[in-house]
Amino acid sequence: MGFLKKIFGKSKTKQVRGESELSLQKGLDSRGNLADLGRPAVIGRKTISLKGQVRLLEEKLNTPETRSTPPKHIEVIRKLANNYLELGEEEFEYYVKAENLYKQFNVLYPLHMEKIDWVVWIEASVKAKLIREARRLLKEARMLFPGDEQLDKIETDILHISGAS
Repeated sequence: MGFLKKIFGKSKTKQVRGESELSLQKGLDSRGNLADLGRPAVIGRKTISLKGQVRLLEEKLNTPETRSTPPKHIEVIRKLANNYLELGEEEFEYYVKAENLYKQFNVLYPLHMEKIDWVVWIEASVKAKLIREARRLLKEARMLFPGDEQLDKIETDILHISGAS
């Protein structure tokens, strides 16, 4: 006769649910303003200073995860070099760091260097007051990109800076 009890009797789940008091709806009703209930919470991003970005990129630069994938490593190198150039306006040593970073980039990934990388590298060398190095880089870039107007403009800047100093 136990099987009849199982068939006609309430299951444990139904019994527990039936005896419980749902105070959830009461709490929602007492809240009052239900318009904001379904709206997700918006958390704004904090703006990181340029030096903070540089610090994060420097930490990320030589991690095994970054170095294992060349496109990711190249992206970090480019971002870090651009940030170094922006910080170089405040402190001169960042120009030298940017120039060294592009040297490393050329050693590690010479076939991945684009024209803009050469241009920025030459500008970093000029701003770091490495005029002879900048001229050597300009010759090399001219062989890779003959007749480029952007390189002509940079050459004029290099000659202007070297003539002034």
